[in-house]
Amino acid sequence: MYRVAVIKGDGIGPEVVDAAIEVVNAVTSRVRFYEFEGGVEVFKRHGVPITQDDLEEIKKMDAVLFGATTTPFDLPGYKSLIITLRKELNLYANLRIIPDFTDGREIVIVRENSEGLYSGQGRAFDDRAVDVRLITREGAERIARFAARVAKERGSFITFVHKANVLTSDKFFRRIVLEVAREEGVEVREAIVDSFTIKLVRNPWDHGVILSENLFGDILSDLATIHAGSIGVVPTGNYGDDIALFEPIHGSAPDIAGKGIANPIGAILSAAMMLDYLGLDGSRIWNAVRSYVRKGNLTPDMGGTATTMEVTRGIIQEIHDLDPFDLDELWMEEVRLGRIPLRME
Repeated sequence: MYRVAVIKGDGIGPEVVDAAIEVVNAVTSRVRFYEFEGGVEVFKRHGVPITQDDLEEIKKMDAVLFGATTTPFDLPGYKSLIITLRKELNLYANLRIIPDFTDGREIVIVRENSEGLYSGQGRAFDDRAVDVRLITREGAERIARFAARVAKERGSFITFVHKANVLTSDKFFRRIVLEVAREEGVEVREAIVDSFTIKLVRNPWDHGVILSENLFGDILSDLATIHAGSIGVVPTGNYGDDIALFEPIHGSAPDIAGKGIANPIGAILSAAMMLDYLGLDGSRIWNAVRSYVRKGNLTPDMGGTATTMEVTRGIIQEIHDLDPFDLDELWMEEVRLGRIPLRME
């Protein structure tokens, strides 16, 4: 039995996480969910977005399923819950898969998740503010090896996106990425970040596994969602050596919270990535989502009129229609450690 921590968050977070749990429960009885609280309300009571006791319990889990939380600008001392979790759980690698459900293509982006301008080493003075763009050898090596493993798993190459023609930190990062790629036997193609944004808009599907540092990866992966039809369908995984956290990349969307129209697909596919990470097979969920999107009524962000639950139940019906056998009879070998959790075809 796999133990998964659940942090639903606020806004539409609880709605889409509930949908993802319902889909997981439709394909397996081998995952048990444990709910934890985190976010602004916890901060108001305890001065932190998640308590240390809960963090220690979460570290004992096999994975985390996360919804969405709001990070207010006007709450002094508040630190983002998701950034806190990435730091506390040492989730250094971010993998985003942007799907094209029409043609079965994907944009795959690996983002360094712990350093760069998000290192948290900035300072503000009376007349200036400084943020530190931190790139360490350890951080560069481990994200380069992660990207190489993803590329090998997919039979692909790496497109390394940087600004090494200007930034000293990217010159350092580039040298390490190329060293690791040579050791791993993976082809690396290079691109300068500003010109690459144009390529990502015009021709997004031919770049293999895109690798970049934290800020550039954040921007590129959000930009790439335009090719998925909605940011609401894009899943992501945050990986460390001992645990991983899975979340849809959309925000808390308070304007539609409680209306029952949030797109659950991003959370559902994040749960599918989680099953792969656990050594189970998430492809049944991916195939059901692809089939449903092609013929089913979608939520308003994708031009439809369906509710969150209607889409969820439609995907579950596709699961049953596509494969009437019990998934528990069809397990892959359950080996989690050392395995990159990619969608299996």
